[in-house]
Order: sequence, then C-alpha cells, then structure tokens
Amino acid sequence: MGPNWFELPIEITRNILQRLDIINIVTSVCLVCPLWWNICKDPFMWRTIHMSNNETSHYSDEDLVNICRYAVERSCGQLEDIEIVSFCSDNLLQYIASW
Repeated sequence: MGPNWFELPIEITRNILQRLDIINIVTSVCLVCPLWWNICKDPFMWRTIHMSNNETSHYSDEDLVNICRYAVERSCGQLEDIEIVSFCSDNLLQYIASW
C-alpha cells in the first residue's frame, strides 16, 4: 500500500496544491476532500493567480471571468500577483482593483 496523503503536514499539502493551476484548484481540487477544501479556503492559497492560454482554452470567456472573480474573492485582499490572458475586460480589471 502506498503512502497516506492525508498524513502529510498541512504546509506541505498547501505547497503542493499551490503549484497547480487556478482553474484546476477551483473546479476540482477543492472538491476532493474536506482537508483540501479547508486549505483552498485559506486566502494564502490565492495570493498568486495565473490564468494563461494553456489553461483556459477549454473554457468560455464567461466561465473564465467567473473563475477569476472567485479566485480574487478567495484572496480576501491578499492578492499579490495576477496574470490573465485573452478574456480580460475593463469590468474585470475594475473588479480586481476593488479588492
């Protein structure tokens, strides 16, 4: 039997999850288990938001805007770095700046 991933210290689990792209975190990772859900609620997880063309090609602009807004909200004002490509609008920039 392999290692029990739930026995990892939270800091290590958080570090691993932060290396995933935002879209996967929002659409999948936070739904895996209660532990990961709680880690994903931590504003520290959302200090950096990168949404590049590689990650966004399978989603509509409306979906991407909603995912971006969700991530910005989760940052609770702790956002330090954001990169969004192709779906950005003045409204979205104003929304981000308001946090």
